[in-house]
Amino acid sequence: MTHDLAIVTGTSRGIGRAVAAALLERGFDVVGVARTTPDGLDHARYRHFDCDLADVDAVHRTFEARIPTEVPLAGRTRVGLVNNAGILDVASVASARLEDLDACFRVNVAVPIFLHGWLCRRAPAGARLRVVDVSSGAADTPYPGWVSYCASKAALDMAGRVLAVELDEVQAAKGRDVSVVSYAPGVVATRMQEQIRAADEHEFPRRERFVRLHDDGELVDPAGPAAEIAGLLARDDLPPFSRQRFAG
Repeated sequence: MTHDLAIVTGTSRGIGRAVAAALLERGFDVVGVARTTPDGLDHARYRHFDCDLADVDAVHRTFEARIPTEVPLAGRTRVGLVNNAGILDVASVASARLEDLDACFRVNVAVPIFLHGWLCRRAPAGARLRVVDVSSGAADTPYPGWVSYCASKAALDMAGRVLAVELDEVQAAKGRDVSVVSYAPGVVATRMQEQIRAADEHEFPRRERFVRLHDDGELVDPAGPAAEIAGLLARDDLPPFSRQRFAG
């Protein structure tokens, strides 16, 4: 029997590692893609590929050459994708550097969109394709100092909506069983939160709010959103596009 397959980016730690573990518990084969190999995922059904998602050549090598060769997609009846990897660059509009903006949009938007298309091209024609794009409240709410993060998460949300429309209107996409979920996990205890709490208040005036959330024990454990994300990949009843938030 061929197991369902899920590809998860950013599995080295935090939500990505927790999602991979939750999917393994559900019986998925899991492909993890991150710059470093995670601890605690030593499992026969887990394959890790080291890849810096900001490096276009590395992304092409990993997804166009290595994964299709080393991980069989033929015969899979369900293939999931979790676009979890992301960059938060704390800088105001006035101080944002072009190089940092380019890296942020590449990892947060360009690569996930590329992987939307990669999944549609590479997965078997009759497979159920389930995509979870890890989003944020910042996709809808502007935060001072988060211009690249807010704008990139909003752009990724729109990319999922575009794919859903193409399933009805673009001939090459018609008939595919594809569902995209833009999923906001809440304020999760991750390394990104450590970065936020260490930010310069002159660049990020709302830093104190996130310090209080940490000090008051209100950060979400990654295992909670991870379980919900794994459940979404296993569902058959999702619309082409939906937005969901961590239910708790």
